[in-house]
Amino acid sequence: MCLSIGFLLIFAWMAAFANASWAQQWAYPAAHGIYINANAAGGTRGDVLVDQLVAAGGNAVVFDVKDRLGRLSYPSEVKLARAIGASKEATIDHPAEVVRSWRDRGLYVIARLTCFHDALLAQQRPGMAPLSRLGAGVWSERGTPNWVDPALPEVQQYLIDLALEVVGFGVDEIQLDYVRFPTEGRIEEAVFSFDPDVLSKSAVITNFVRRMRAALEPTGARLSADIFGVTAWGSRADIETIGQDVDDLLEHLDAVSPMLYPSHFADGFGRISSPVAHPYHFLYQGCQRLRARAAERGVEVRPWVQAFDYRVPRYDATYITEQLYGAEDGGARGWLLWNPASRYPFEIRAIAQFMAGTAPLLSQEERRPKPVGSPAD
Repeated sequence: MCLSIGFLLIFAWMAAFANASWAQQWAYPAAHGIYINANAAGGTRGDVLVDQLVAAGGNAVVFDVKDRLGRLSYPSEVKLARAIGASKEATIDHPAEVVRSWRDRGLYVIARLTCFHDALLAQQRPGMAPLSRLGAGVWSERGTPNWVDPALPEVQQYLIDLALEVVGFGVDEIQLDYVRFPTEGRIEEAVFSFDPDVLSKSAVITNFVRRMRAALEPTGARLSADIFGVTAWGSRADIETIGQDVDDLLEHLDAVSPMLYPSHFADGFGRISSPVAHPYHFLYQGCQRLRARAAERGVEVRPWVQAFDYRVPRYDATYITEQLYGAEDGGARGWLLWNPASRYPFEIRAIAQFMAGTAPLLSQEERRPKPVGSPAD
């Protein structure tokens, strides 16, 4: 009897601990939001988008603090940023005020920090860019240097310094984008500052994310990362090329955002003749494949949704809501709409329909992908 009581007490303690851990894990609401680029965030269009999003039932914005060209959207005090003129085209004069106004509207605010695709830094500080194996100086994708070396401590520290500065504006989360190695151009000719026989690309990227996490820990800010959609399928070749080993990265993140844009899967991927025609399927499959791995580590899967018409034969509100249904059914906790120009003429209305439960549903037959070689090809 005493033994049974002891087991019950232990069980009760474990249950209470689990409930406390669960409550702490989901201390933030699931983020349903849109991307707002630097130009929109720094002007009246950002206010209009925020008003529309809130009215639609959305609750999150992602805005640029550093874009892929290396430009900062705000006036920075970081020494290297000032030296290379990274804030020369800043559009947000008072970032703390903008963040405060968004948070006052009940929005969860995510700062997007592009990492190793940084044309400005690569050109201003060529010593921070990868070298060419052909002995032609700095390596580049298409003739113009636009990548820096992810393995260099000074490159990593620059990003950490910027993230810490941005956290001071009151953002809820730092989102790392382009946290990978380059994938285009003659990448076999790029020489980085580490021995690939000793250290893998994925170890370089994971070590950087670990450093970023440690730096942000005292601030209470959350950390997320954007990953290639294909990494959800776990191809070793893809991992070794881009350096994104999801299982390792998840140890240091609060959320992960796979870019599951249907248009970015090659025809024939997964034996599906036309992936772009099946938005529900790819959001569902990508989130489902990541969910179990992420849940083990208490990490949210929060995909990027394609909100642009690239390669889409019929791009409309249903194309958006089918992705949202796919993400939800696949176990995602929230989602984010990506349009590089931050233009959402009907997409925010689609969000409103989805949040209200009134968005039209395609039939299971319409959602079912057509395999390669089927009569429908």
